[in-house]
Amino acid sequence: VFGAEIRGIRLATAPLTQELVQQIKHDVAHHRLLIFKDQGQLEGAKQVELSKKLGAVESTFYQHPRSPNPDIFRVSNDPKEGCTNVGRTGWHLDGTFQACPFKYQTMHFHSVIPGGDTLFVPLRELYDRQEEETRERWNKLWFATGREFVHPLVYQHPGEL
Repeated sequence: VFGAEIRGIRLATAPLTQELVQQIKHDVAHHRLLIFKDQGQLEGAKQVELSKKLGAVESTFYQHPRSPNPDIFRVSNDPKEGCTNVGRTGWHLDGTFQACPFKYQTMHFHSVIPGGDTLFVPLRELYDRQEEETRERWNKLWFATGREFVHPLVYQHPGEL
């Protein structure tokens, strides 16, 4: 099943115990996308603490002055509040600008403007629904990220079971 809503836990105040982090890792491996509903405002330090417990933090290439932490890439439609026009050129896979794409990624959306939705696509199911000929062609393709890194188009996610 792609995606799961998590309720009944407030990440802002919950102790990030080893048991909780292991459960999150297990659930991510199973569902691939977790949405923690009704979180309110999450402090940058708490988001980074959770990220570090999930694994090594890969800081992004740009920090906005309003970012609550140097390891948080702050995005906004207002240049005074965050980096603008991020992901607006079409679909993309986060982390492919690095040699090894992210195993985990944390995002905190404390507000979203109408039409500012972020969509998540179950790529495994998209791949599986293609005809064999298409899958065989995709298996041979590689893509460049605009930097020095080249990745196979089809690869197993580092956190997959």
